[in-house]
Amino acid sequence: MNTGRWHRIRNLARFRFFLLGPLLIATLALPCAAQASNSFYLLYRQWQPYDWPGNLPSASEVTRSQRGLGWQKQGSVSTFGIDYDYQPLRIRAGDPAHNGHLHRLTFGGEWQLGLYRLEAQAGVAGTSNMFKYQDFHSDVLNGRIAMFRAMDETSPLSFGIGGDHRFGSFRWLPRVRWHQRNENGHWLLDLPVLLQWQSPGQRWAFRLERNGDRWATLDKDRDVESALYLREWRTELEYRAYDGGGAWPGVTIGIGASIDTRVQYKDLNTGTVNLSLGEALLASLRLDW
Repeated sequence: MNTGRWHRIRNLARFRFFLLGPLLIATLALPCAAQASNSFYLLYRQWQPYDWPGNLPSASEVTRSQRGLGWQKQGSVSTFGIDYDYQPLRIRAGDPAHNGHLHRLTFGGEWQLGLYRLEAQAGVAGTSNMFKYQDFHSDVLNGRIAMFRAMDETSPLSFGIGGDHRFGSFRWLPRVRWHQRNENGHWLLDLPVLLQWQSPGQRWAFRLERNGDRWATLDKDRDVESALYLREWRTELEYRAYDGGGAWPGVTIGIGASIDTRVQYKDLNTGTVNLSLGEALLASLRLDW
């Protein structure tokens, strides 16, 4: 990496740190519960192969899977966690400026302070060759943030704004959040990104969510800097098959589908490619300690 490029990346990273640093310090300083619970998880998710758009006979199907792990500390008014996931997305056509091995490390959580609720997450996301050769560019820095204000102290309804990559490039969108607990379970609605239900006792859970993020990419010669955007609607039904005990983890299995899956990246032959991979079924296995 030449000196000019290194200074440019360092200055940009420093600028973004000055923006994110006070926010993260403030969120960590918010009050936590006197008694908090810690948990650790492992996750594996596998998708049915996607058909290549256009069903070209010379193109292979697109395969996708995900491995994840994380740690979370949860209290009565706050949650903080660290998450890592590795997601191979193998697009075997053209000359994409990425190697299909997507890594993401994030930290952040949720904090409740009176009528206000803050959700913040920051981290790095990029292809494996960036981390192997430590050859980074500015798109490797990533994050999500949302702020809500409840109508009053007893109202289940709150309004806010959030910024993230769920719909492609980073954008700010108004958000409406509503939650309720009753004899039928816990309902959470966060428009336009989430609908969630958990049964009494949390044995069953259903989730419809807008997923989307950005990974920094490099071509195999590490000359072309770009980014890959992956976004979808994901629905999943989960069942907690075993609660765990002692050294044995809790076991949760899930089945669902990714709908309207789209991926955008730079192809060295054709320029920016915006593909619709369509729909695919998925299954997941999660272990919790």
